[in-house]
Amino acid sequence: MKKTLSLILSLAFISTILLGCQSEEDSEKLKLNAEVIKVSISNSQGNSETIFEDDASIEIFNTIITSGVKIKGFPMMANPEFYMDVVYENENKQSFHLWIGEKGEESTIMKIDDTHNIYTISEKMTDKWYELIELHIH
Repeated sequence: MKKTLSLILSLAFISTILLGCQSEEDSEKLKLNAEVIKVSISNSQGNSETIFEDDASIEIFNTIITSGVKIKGFPMMANPEFYMDVVYENENKQSFHLWIGEKGEESTIMKIDDTHNIYTISEKMTDKWYELIELHIH
């Protein structure tokens, strides 16, 4: 647990530094390909899948995901903590690796088909992730 927390804090610190070094015109937001109808998240072992299909959850996921700011380069990332599949209305699917920070920390998302770039998710959006998960579980 301490090792994971240390890794997350290190990634958040490095992401913050890299984000601060970028000019605003170099920043790119993460875009989704179409209208989302379902989001599923599972841990890195591929079990414990949680599916979100209700409109309110989908809207929050859209907000969180599209808030991601691109960090260009060749990131050296640990194995992802979670996998996320976004299913679109045309039944196409887009997959992501997730490193979710603790409450009040940044998170990181990476497209599975583009491992040369990561996207940072703000502390505020990480908190929204926790709120969504807590609401869904209870």
